[in-house]
Amino acid sequence: MLSSKNKYDIKKMMNYYRTSEMLNLKFFFPTVSPIKEIVIVETPEEFRANKEYFESFDQNDVDTVKGRKAITGIQNSGKSDKFYNTLLEVKKRDSKGVLVLFNIDVSPSERYERWAGINVNINVLENIIIEAVSKGFDGMEVSHGICTHERYLIPWYELRNINIDNFKKFQIFKISQEEYNKTRNNRIRFLNSVGLDEKKFINYIPEIYQDIPNFIWKDIIKNTLKNLEKNEELLLSSGFKSFVISGHTEGKRFAPWKMYDKNRFS
Repeated sequence: MLSSKNKYDIKKMMNYYRTSEMLNLKFFFPTVSPIKEIVIVETPEEFRANKEYFESFDQNDVDTVKGRKAITGIQNSGKSDKFYNTLLEVKKRDSKGVLVLFNIDVSPSERYERWAGINVNINVLENIIIEAVSKGFDGMEVSHGICTHERYLIPWYELRNINIDNFKKFQIFKISQEEYNKTRNNRIRFLNSVGLDEKKFINYIPEIYQDIPNFIWKDIIKNTLKNLEKNEELLLSSGFKSFVISGHTEGKRFAPWKMYDKNRFS
C-alpha cells in the first residue's frame, strides 16, 4: 500500500497516471481539490488483509504505472463493496494495475445526483475551453469525449474581467433538445450497466434540457478561473503549458479530482 500521508510514498505515487494527476491538482489548486488522503492498493492479498480500512474510503479509480497503456473502460457504481471486484478486474488487464482509493472533504453524492461534469481545458497565455454536461451526468462524459452539452471559449486576457454577468457571452455551443435526448438515453443505459437502480435515478436526469446553473459557474469563476492568472508563472515553470482540470460537482461546488497534461494519453 502507498499513502499520500507518507511523504516517502508520494514520490512513488507520482509514477502512476491518475494518482499523479490527483496529487498535481492538490499542489497547484489546493482550494479547488476536494481530495484528502489517497491510497494505492497494489494486490488483492493486500486488500483482503486491510479490507475494513480500504472499504472506509468514499471514492475509487484505477491506475497503472506510467509508460504502460492506461487502463480504461472499468466502471462501477462507486460503492465500497465494489472495490475488491474492481481490483480483480484491473489485474486481469494489467499485472501492474492498481486500485486507487481516496476520500473527499464533502459528502459524496451518487453518480446521478450531480449538477454537472466539467472539463476546464487550459492553454496558458492563450485561452480556456470549458466543456460540460448537465444535471444527472458526471465528469466521465467530458473526460472520455463521449458528449458535451455546453462549451465556452475564454481568451486568456479576459480572465481578469470575467464574472457571472458576462460569462454567457463566451458560450460557443449548447446542445439541441434532439441531441440531448440521445445523450440522456445513453446515460440511462450506462447507469443501469454499473448496477444502479433506474427507479432511483431516472428523475434526476431531466427530460427537457436544463442549463447548468449560475451557482456552479460562479464557483468555477471564483475558485478556478481567477486562480489561473495568479498561478501563471508557477504553472509555466513546472511544465504545465496545456492541461485539463477535470471532474464533477459535489453539492454546489466544482470538486474536480485531477489535473492532467497531454502526456496522459502518450
